[in-house]
Amino acid sequence: MFFKHLMNNKIYGIISILGFSFSLMIVILAGVYVQKEYNVDHFHINKDRIFRVSYDDDYSGFAPPFGSLLKDNFPEIECFTRVYEGNEYVSFSADKKFKIDYLMVDSDFFKIFTYRFIKGNVNNVLNTKMSIVLTKSYALKLFGTLPEIGQQININDYYNYTLEGIIEDTSEPSHFRKVDAYVNFVSLGEQWNWENMESNYDNNSFGLYIMEKPHMDITLKNKEILKLFTKVSWLYQKGYANEVIFEPLTSVYFSKSMSPGTKQNSKILLKVLSTIVGLIVVLSMLNYINLTIAQSSIRCKQMAIKKIMGLKRWKLAGQYIIESFIITFFAYIIALILSFYAEPIFNIFLNTKLNLINSINIFFTIKSLFLILSISVICGIITALSITNFNLISILKGTFRRKSKGIYLKVLIGFQYIIIISLIICSLFIQKQTSFLRNYNLGFNKTNILSIENNAIDGDHRDAFKQILQKIPGVIHVCFVAGSPLDSGNNNSFTYNNKPLSFQTFKVDTSFFKMMGIEVIPTGVAYSDSIMWLNETAIKTMELPKIPLSARFYSKEVPVYGVVKDFHFSNLKTKIGPANFRLLGQNDNAWSILIKISSENTVSTVNKINKAFADFTDNTPIDITFMDEAIDKWYNQEEKIGTMINYLTIITIIISAMGLFAMSLFYVEQKTKEIGIRKVNGAKIGEILLLLNMSFLKWIFIAFILAIPIAFISIHKWLESFAFKTNLSWWIFAVSGLLALSIALLTISWQSWKAATRNPVEALRYE
Repeated sequence: MFFKHLMNNKIYGIISILGFSFSLMIVILAGVYVQKEYNVDHFHINKDRIFRVSYDDDYSGFAPPFGSLLKDNFPEIECFTRVYEGNEYVSFSADKKFKIDYLMVDSDFFKIFTYRFIKGNVNNVLNTKMSIVLTKSYALKLFGTLPEIGQQININDYYNYTLEGIIEDTSEPSHFRKVDAYVNFVSLGEQWNWENMESNYDNNSFGLYIMEKPHMDITLKNKEILKLFTKVSWLYQKGYANEVIFEPLTSVYFSKSMSPGTKQNSKILLKVLSTIVGLIVVLSMLNYINLTIAQSSIRCKQMAIKKIMGLKRWKLAGQYIIESFIITFFAYIIALILSFYAEPIFNIFLNTKLNLINSINIFFTIKSLFLILSISVICGIITALSITNFNLISILKGTFRRKSKGIYLKVLIGFQYIIIISLIICSLFIQKQTSFLRNYNLGFNKTNILSIENNAIDGDHRDAFKQILQKIPGVIHVCFVAGSPLDSGNNNSFTYNNKPLSFQTFKVDTSFFKMMGIEVIPTGVAYSDSIMWLNETAIKTMELPKIPLSARFYSKEVPVYGVVKDFHFSNLKTKIGPANFRLLGQNDNAWSILIKISSENTVSTVNKINKAFADFTDNTPIDITFMDEAIDKWYNQEEKIGTMINYLTIITIIISAMGLFAMSLFYVEQKTKEIGIRKVNGAKIGEILLLLNMSFLKWIFIAFILAIPIAFISIHKWLESFAFKTNLSWWIFAVSGLLALSIALLTISWQSWKAATRNPVEALRYE
């Protein structure tokens, strides 16, 4: 009987199944993605005993001696590893060089974290100072086949590392960035010519992980550890760090604090995605319940006769649960098929790789069945409770059709539109904020500027290479720097007037400010090798005159050559901090080469720069970044959230519009006789349209009023994370309301127009 009912009421069946199909497709894709993100680092065998040491800051770095300090003083700690990231090049032969991304780690790294060794022994690798472990894919890239242990690998034409192991490339999700190799952390002292590295607390740039012994709890020792750290480190003595936090390994991926070699994701993104997906499922369920209740006038006599014949209410509820299960089951099969087609789009959209086919297992099947049963039971019970409450006498008298327009149907439609309008408002505001961030004047020129990562050209050869680049048509300026707006420079801290100060330090050559279009006010101080520039925030922080002639840094008076107008050297989530600029010395390492090029023949110019770099450095791999593109990536997460809400809003609108269309169809059918009588008595088409539409539109208006505070609170909370933000414009609320109203009018007006223009004689004859 139910299948016969579906065949006779195709719109009801199609809309119910399609609504569930689209929503369940999103549930499947989002569910796999969210589960994957929450499973980051869960593959490590000792995950419950591993912690990253951090403190309450955006960056948690420690000096090299902290690891051994902890292990030597606290028996709860079994082992530790320090982590630092590097990217250089490997000299494979006279004419072949390969870029290599690596992590510098201690020998216990592979005892702490779980990786499978193809060659080498986990207990013996990285025990010698100049040792290295390669991934399988990188070893094959270098040698074509897996090399033997003991193979020499030359990095940067200078450092020879001995191969001690090869590990399998892991596809398991990890908070560590994917790298090509792991080298002994102690070799950093060799690279930096840092003799007392193991006992020096000056440089706090390194990640620190510990593994506690079984059945121990290192977090109970926090106060003792904080006291010890304060004794030995200026970082704690001067108040830059005030606590010691042991972050469980499985929480590091969602931490607010960065450390070398790691990547992060936002729990906010996952919560937003999960919430919207949940709302979409709720909307689909509401659609189904609405349509089923509206359709009940067609099947009411069947239900009434069953009740009169003694069928229990719970058996009627069971009938509706079974019907819901049939609809949901078929919808889920369609959704699963659609998911495979939508997976590539979803991967691009969230910059991930789902591997949906690999996710289908016994647990996936159990979860799917639980989801189908849950939806079926909820929809079936709510529908049954509503329909079985109808008066049997009114049904048998034939007056049920006039009474079946129950207010709860309109309330459910209103609830749907609260969700839709809230999503539209949030979507428009996120787009406005993202546009604001991308178009905000950062205080420097970012257009047509290239940044080349420099690990091959030292101070003795910089001028020669600069001259070669300046001869290339289209190259306007060339500048070597150690610190730029892309990397925020180097952080230096010192005490000034008995207060701790944290400065960003940039080492630049004299063409930097002109190239970047940064305004500088000269102080009149004579030019020398010891000069520096201060930004406006630094001058205010140090309480100096507006045009200072000198400033005290590390107990030394340094001449100030110019005042730099404030510019943003970090994203707009943070305020502009104090910065100083020094001259890049010949012995200083230039991290980057900045090149300003013409907007004409860009591709040709970049190709010539590529060739010049390759020729000058004997084919050293080059890494070129367009500055404006790199800055745009600062806001990838915000754009990702905005795009996600946009797409899900569209799907939500489609699902709700389908339900509203079907509801308007049944509502108009119930009004057929009334419309005919009104037209016979002289009612105009416009009056009929107003009568039919107002019944829906008043609930949409109420939904708009209720959606405004919900969306306002949500957006205001989200904007709190930005130091610079757009205004909460009133027109976005108005546009969202008008858009929702337009969608509703377009959805229901076609049926209303058909009913209003029908010949009243036909309508009365039909009745």
